[in-house]
Amino acid sequence: MKRYFVFLLMAAVQLACFAQQTVTYPAVPGMRTSTDFKATVNGQEVWTEVVGAGGMEDLNMVNFSCQGEQKIIITVSEDITSYQILPKSAGIKGEANGRELTFTIDGPQKLYIEVNKLPHLALFANPLEKDAPKPNDKKITYYGPGNHEIGNIELQSGQQIYIAGGANVTANITGRNADNVRIFGRGSLSGNVRVTSSDNFQVDGITVRHTRGWANTLTNCTNSGYDNVKVFTYQGVWGLDGIDPVSCKGFTINDCFIRTRDDCIAIKSNGRRGTADYDLSTRDITITKSVFVGWDHADGVTLGFELNGGEVKNVLVKDCDILRAWGSGRSGGHSAFSIVCDGPSQVSDIRFEDVRVEGDIEYKNMEIILTEGERYGNGEMGTINGVHMKNVTWENPLKPFTIVGHPKQSVENITFTNCYVGGKLMTGLDDAQFQIEFARNIVFVPGGKAVRSRYPEQPE
Repeated sequence: MKRYFVFLLMAAVQLACFAQQTVTYPAVPGMRTSTDFKATVNGQEVWTEVVGAGGMEDLNMVNFSCQGEQKIIITVSEDITSYQILPKSAGIKGEANGRELTFTIDGPQKLYIEVNKLPHLALFANPLEKDAPKPNDKKITYYGPGNHEIGNIELQSGQQIYIAGGANVTANITGRNADNVRIFGRGSLSGNVRVTSSDNFQVDGITVRHTRGWANTLTNCTNSGYDNVKVFTYQGVWGLDGIDPVSCKGFTINDCFIRTRDDCIAIKSNGRRGTADYDLSTRDITITKSVFVGWDHADGVTLGFELNGGEVKNVLVKDCDILRAWGSGRSGGHSAFSIVCDGPSQVSDIRFEDVRVEGDIEYKNMEIILTEGERYGNGEMGTINGVHMKNVTWENPLKPFTIVGHPKQSVENITFTNCYVGGKLMTGLDDAQFQIEFARNIVFVPGGKAVRSRYPEQPE
């Protein structure tokens, strides 16, 4: 009997060891190693890279793959006097002792760590790779560990590009009518992605760093998406969006981390009306389980400005954390998430569910704005009718909620279901700072019963 229990104990230990795995990647030659942070994961040293234009806009990054519980020790260049492990919803509790910060995670996830007044640290604990190809696989464009200066890559239908952990590819990637394309791995791309009129375009697992213009622009793409992608834009001032689905149909963004100098995600309906060779409408966009840091001139998620034609409908943002929204703009300042219809699109069936907005908000918690159509558009006005917030929490009670239509066209049917601001359940317009003009049918559902709110200028 004793031998039997010993056997069971040994089997349990072996099973735990098998379930617990950590895969690290080599430093990329020529890339910068952080002088502020070092990291070990389950006793293995993990390269900590630093990217950026200097100062607080630098981003330190720890990138590895894992399965099961991971004990992480971050060693800092100075004694730790303050720290935050974000998002708060992750519930990660750390222990600081001198220059060491120790905590444990139970598997793959993305964390954003602020220590003292040092540039921030992003920790990317990726899932284990299930389909990593061999270097000699002739069906794959394979980039192994090291630095690869490519210049430009023009995609062809059926192409697969693999960027291994420990590899960096410096290239701009473009494609038109390039169907069934996949870019994947655990390495990084220094450049941008511009893909048009393509079906089943997939990006999985890589890190994208970019310094000029939109980092990932997908125009008129169908059945496409990004999964476990990390995007960091820096150095420039304007136009440094993270991922922009433009006139796409059937587009998913899942388990991504995005820190950008302009909007993290900007959904658009864009093109020259009457001359574009594609349908301008945007529909069936799903954004899930992602973390957004709008560093400057940036929303977490926005629809607009450029909504220049057709329907924009069935957009779902669910189970996401917005850590920061910062900077001024043409609508009076950026917000955690927004809809700014500056064109003739018909916006409807937009849902924000289980979204957590933390307190680092400079101007607004939320904005829904219908413009005259002249800020980027050609003067034609659209509509916004049907926006639903459900189980959304805003941590900062001092920032306003803006819902503004136009004298010629009201914003209509905005619903808040079980939403909180500053820890307080929202039951009506008096529970937060609302800035409202030309809006109809703003409804609060705090506990299953709808409460319609009115303000003096609201039409009957």
